[in-house]
Amino acid sequence: MLAVVPPEYFPRLERVALALRAERLVLADTFQYSRQSYHNRTRLRNPQGWQWISVPLRAHQHGVPIDRAAIGQLRDWSRRHWRAFCYNYRTTPYFEFYEPRLEAIFRQTWKTLGALTCATFLLTLQLFEIDTPVVRASELVGRPTSMAAIARVLAADTLLLPEATASIDQAVAPQVWVLRFEEPIYRQNFEGFVPGMTALDMLFNLGPVEARTLLEAHSQVIPI
Repeated sequence: MLAVVPPEYFPRLERVALALRAERLVLADTFQYSRQSYHNRTRLRNPQGWQWISVPLRAHQHGVPIDRAAIGQLRDWSRRHWRAFCYNYRTTPYFEFYEPRLEAIFRQTWKTLGALTCATFLLTLQLFEIDTPVVRASELVGRPTSMAAIARVLAADTLLLPEATASIDQAVAPQVWVLRFEEPIYRQNFEGFVPGMTALDMLFNLGPVEARTLLEAHSQVIPI
């Protein structure tokens, strides 16, 4: 079963659950970048509740394919993001195990949003110990730019998140499935629970085994 999803900057839990349930995953980096999306930003848990960290882009990138959207060279943005991770998560039970691999992301110079978001998505899956094979849509024949086009190129049963089902014609795929995901309440590093954080929030607090167990228990694959 093939899952298709645009890459996110340190993706949310439902994206990780999608990869966990799939046999293959396509990161749709040929889709258009959209402002006010999670393509170039994510949320971290902090003592006040939560905070955004956003990757700066050059002007006029809205509508540009994600893999070609140019990152702006605003000084020290990656250092600020790394400091935010350290400040909010260094005291969690599992952060130190992943710290060197996570820090390596922020030591690199990134020119395009697609390269960065695919790297953070892949790293997240690796840290969750999810080994689902991943390919970027930009690597497929013809650079397909829609859900239907990807399904047509790969001719496979397709697994989607609910918001994406309207964008695919079931005639182009043998079978279309939808992932129903209900975000679980889990212990976080600060008082209370705030949903919608990067998936790494769960990982740093629970570790990969408990995190994967929760994702499986709170997700269901349904044919449509």
